[in-house]
Amino acid sequence: MKHSKLDNFPQDFLWGSASAAYQVEGAHEADGKGSSVWDEFVKEPGTTFKNTNGNIAVDHYHRFREDVALMAEQGLKAYRFSIAWSRIIPDGNGEVNQAGLDFYSELIDELLKHNIEPVVTIYHWDLPQALQDEYNGFESRRIIADFTAYAKVLFDAYSDRVKYWVSLNEQNVFITHGYLLGLHPPAVKDRKRMLLANHHANLANASAIATFREGNYPGMIGPSFNFGPVYAYNSDPENNIAKLDTEELMAYFWLDVYAKGSYPRTVLKRLVEENRMENPSEADNALLASGKPDFIGLNYYQSSTVKKK
Repeated sequence: MKHSKLDNFPQDFLWGSASAAYQVEGAHEADGKGSSVWDEFVKEPGTTFKNTNGNIAVDHYHRFREDVALMAEQGLKAYRFSIAWSRIIPDGNGEVNQAGLDFYSELIDELLKHNIEPVVTIYHWDLPQALQDEYNGFESRRIIADFTAYAKVLFDAYSDRVKYWVSLNEQNVFITHGYLLGLHPPAVKDRKRMLLANHHANLANASAIATFREGNYPGMIGPSFNFGPVYAYNSDPENNIAKLDTEELMAYFWLDVYAKGSYPRTVLKRLVEENRMENPSEADNALLASGKPDFIGLNYYQSSTVKKK
């Protein structure tokens, strides 16, 4: 509906910016940090633009105070940043690296000093390489416990100062690009393996959210999702069916799990019939239902138009 007068943004609206650890931090081997799948992936020629890497990036690890001062100068009210799992637990499931915890603690304090709300992304695609080597990362159910334990370390360390937590950033992107298109680590092109990894990511996400609730941590938690509206090419009924199918496969397959705690029935039925995915167990369904988020972040880049093949 078109309104003749638009409301002003509320005073507590969080205008801000965001980054991912691998994009900005650099210091890829500093102070006990372990290697991530992106640290290793970019060593292969042709995987990035002009074979660039994040070894130094913009050196946010060493220059974060300058960066936060620039954020304050711009008038930002929030900064969403991700925490590098391998900086906190270098091998993914072993000893906690205190130097890593201290870095993010100092970053949070610096943001608060400048009245900038810290919004923490728990996972932005940089899985510890050790877990990929040990059990193929998200292709194993072991990732559920390891991710939950890692998230709890962060909740215990920072929930006294962090109100907003993003559990998984754009699961639909890192799963499809990593396991279907082969453009991101682990560079797999296998739909069945993609769906298995995606199911484990759903369970890990739900488990971390349930742990947040069980621990009575203050604040809010939820995943973010790369959402792109889909339009039919024209009014042809078959093109409109293609539009509905695309929405089911590219959006609701993830969003229903987040919002309802279960997969959309039509998509799941089709994938099971094609032997690409198994029906989730009762235990898995119960876990998914226990991990409904407080919010779902929507990252919007583009829309698409589809028609029948």
